Amino acid sequence: MATAAAEAMSNRHIVSNILLHLSDMKYKDRRQYGPDQPVEFLEFRPTLVPSILVNRLWADEGTSILWKRYPHLPALQNMRPARRQYYASKIERIFSLGPPPDRTEPLDYLDNLAWPNLKSLELEVDLQRHGAKFSSMMHPRLEHLEISGIQSGGSTFFVEVVFPSMLAPCQSLKSIRFTPESVSDDDPLHTSALYQYIGTIPSITSVEVKATNFVDKDYLFIHLSHRLGLEGLEIDLEPGLSLLPQLSEPTALPKLFSSLKRLTIMCYPEIALALPNHLRLIEELQIDVCRIPDQRAREPDFTIIDNLFAELIHCPRLRLLKIGIGAMALDFPSFRSLPIVSGASLVNVSAYCPELEDINIFSTDPSAIDGSNISSEQFDTFCENLPRLRNLSLKLHPATASLLVETALQSLGEHCRELELLRLKLPFQLPSLPVPSTIPEILINDEPTFNIPVSEDTSEDTLVSDDQENLSIPDSSLNIGIEHSPVPWIPPLFPHLIHLAISRPGTVLSTVNDAFTMSSTSLDGAPSDIVEEELEEELVRLWAHPLLTHFPRLEILEAWGDWMGQDNESLNYFLPTEEILASTWEFLSGTEQDLWDDEEDLQENDNWQAYESETDWDVASYVDEFISIDEKLRPFEEEPDGMITPGRTHDKDAFFESPGVHSDSEPLNGISSVNGRGSGNALPHIPTDELADMRVS
Repeated sequence: MATAAAEAMSNRHIVSNILLHLSDMKYKDRRQYGPDQPVEFLEFRPTLVPSILVNRLWADEGTSILWKRYPHLPALQNMRPARRQYYASKIERIFSLGPPPDRTEPLDYLDNLAWPNLKSLELEVDLQRHGAKFSSMMHPRLEHLEISGIQSGGSTFFVEVVFPSMLAPCQSLKSIRFTPESVSDDDPLHTSALYQYIGTIPSITSVEVKATNFVDKDYLFIHLSHRLGLEGLEIDLEPGLSLLPQLSEPTALPKLFSSLKRLTIMCYPEIALALPNHLRLIEELQIDVCRIPDQRAREPDFTIIDNLFAELIHCPRLRLLKIGIGAMALDFPSFRSLPIVSGASLVNVSAYCPELEDINIFSTDPSAIDGSNISSEQFDTFCENLPRLRNLSLKLHPATASLLVETALQSLGEHCRELELLRLKLPFQLPSLPVPSTIPEILINDEPTFNIPVSEDTSEDTLVSDDQENLSIPDSSLNIGIEHSPVPWIPPLFPHLIHLAISRPGTVLSTVNDAFTMSSTSLDGAPSDIVEEELEEELVRLWAHPLLTHFPRLEILEAWGDWMGQDNESLNYFLPTEEILASTWEFLSGTEQDLWDDEEDLQENDNWQAYESETDWDVASYVDEFISIDEKLRPFEEEPDGMITPGRTHDKDAFFESPGVHSDSEPLNGISSVNGRGSGNALPHIPTDELADMRVS
């Protein structure tokens, strides 16, 4: 057995697979840098540093993995010039942040290097000042190019230098992306120059220019609509309806976008309704619908979501659908004027697009979506038609969708077993869910306690706030003290759910918390009401039990506004089941999560620190950002003892810095303890020929 293990550990293919598997592992943890700072959710990955110290083979495979995924390029300057090419040859993806305009930093360590395996290049670099240093990276085998950062060269520099000289060698390019700040507001660039460059490279299948200062994006849109092989497009069209005749009139050209699979677009609603007929192969569709809001709302505006759903009959391969309703009129959408979604349209879109996995429908704050025309039966059919659904975010107004409060969770749990993210802006009463008779042990002050039944004299009115009566919810949904038949074990409704967002329900905890906030500014400073300790504990346990039972993998519990739909702010509670009673109490009372328990922690950690002109069309485009499971993860600067190293989650996330390995020796080789873009401090100087004799116990 020992011989077989030794042989396996000396096999390059096996070692590479082991280290790749290790580098892909990740876990998440909470951090709070001070009692006055919010809790943050951070993602970590294991360090490969101990592995590369085993021997020469492990060092070669380990450094290959570390260097191919967004290495820390400045580490090259600490190497011997002869060694720089060794590591440059390993790199497959680069993100480089250029020197700021007010500072000059030498980039000579990039001179005379070749990048034979480089596939993806993301440059947040002023190309006029430093482009020459990166020109060798733009070679014929490059597949993805992203240009970002403030550019001093202007449109003339792009036309005369960037497109014909720097980008022209990239003849195998598959995707190109420009970020909003890459083209100056004061010197916009016409899209014809970009299209002329794209036209010379037939391999390009994805173009992203949304929110950039290119002029006449309609020109680019219509030209790209005829491009064979185009699979991805991200663009915001010019305000107006100039493209509508080419999309919808009888004289319109034959179907456009013959190969498009991914489209992210901001446009007028009339354009949005005409698009699906040309998107037969679309798999991912994200639409921001808005206008320059200079008129009163029109009748079709209120049903824009239903109308879009009706057009999706042409998109049977759709897997991802995100619709955001921005400013469309002077009074729409608003907190009094809501777009409508009907149950019939939900059923239809689920029937015509059965492969949907990700759905996100929302309206810009402070508005939400009117769900008064959705019945429980229709929502159940919607769920039944979508067994592959993994992410669902539906920003319903709680006061309009009371019919779903009792049944929506059961429908989703029964039919959509693969759900990982669920955001429904409804005040669900989790204690109404069935729970097993055997209750998991929950600790208070390190003493085991168990479920406390609802007191006989505890009335429904004492547990639920008076304000919730305005929702006209059936009484059964408000009785959080429902007694269930004893069942030894109940399978969880949501075995894979990671993120749950629901409205904060109206209970005595939320009512007292609001009353205390108002009374704290009074002369006596006393709260207007106090909840009895036994009742408070009873209420918290009634909620904690179903949370543990039906959401075993929950990482984020989000209070998405309140039960009246008047509060659009969200509060996140990370890893709620680790401190289930505290998290449940904070959720019900609308209090921010707090990991600082006592004054001793405050004294020990008081030095911790946390990280610290618009057009009408810009105003019209104000819509909520799309939320995904991996969002809202922020960088972590240093890890305490015993922790493993943070890493990059995916290509477009912010990078995570690592502390590296401390030594008195000079840093060399740029080996980072993180598999991430822009990794932190380098390893101490360890020549490769010395690694062969090193072992790690």
